Amino acid sequence: MDTYIPFCGLPPTPAEVLSRWTLDPTLLIGLVLALAVGWAVANERKRITVGWVMVALLFISPICAASMALFSARVAQHILLTLIAAPLIATALPRLRAPAMPFALGFAILFWLWHAPLPYAATLQSDAVYWVMHISLTGSAVALAASLLNAPERGILALAFTAAELTAFAAILTLSTSAWHGWHAVTTAPYGLSALEDQQLAGALMWVAGGAVMMGLIGWFAMRAVRGGLGKESL
Repeated sequence: MDTYIPFCGLPPTPAEVLSRWTLDPTLLIGLVLALAVGWAVANERKRITVGWVMVALLFISPICAASMALFSARVAQHILLTLIAAPLIATALPRLRAPAMPFALGFAILFWLWHAPLPYAATLQSDAVYWVMHISLTGSAVALAASLLNAPERGILALAFTAAELTAFAAILTLSTSAWHGWHAVTTAPYGLSALEDQQLAGALMWVAGGAVMMGLIGWFAMRAVRGGLGKESL
């Protein structure tokens, strides 16, 4: 029976990680179709193209392969995907005229779910589950950002909640005394890390880098809210 190979391939060694670009035809076709749909619905094609390029690089570049070896690389990928690329894409789309808090709750549930041991392991055993994870995370982050952009003065609470739940999750990862993901019990060793140290690094990245991004987003939305809301001015 053939051994299943995850979408991004087997975990690379440090010497080969920078050469591991993912040029899977299905991925490339999917990215092109996503860009076409984005252009069809976007208010600002330049901005959505920039967001699309960032998303594409997160899956084509060696970050994809690195995430097979290091949980911290997967978390870094998700920070860039949900906290930077998704909001950028949302600024190019029509505003989502709905309360932000339900989307904040949905994003929180999905983020915690997909980094928990069993769902995380499932993404390494099935391409379908792998893409359900990334599409649901990205989609929920775009929806949350789009709802916040529609009424930032009413969305500050939802954004603060998102910052708080991500900080709580980062703290749990960082302070945990046991590694969650058996897959990384072996894959991290070539990088000079134990699975627990890699997990703690992931938590620190989320805590520091993710926290810095969230504080910037809160400040930006607060400033826009004071000015009267984004619905009354162009970005």
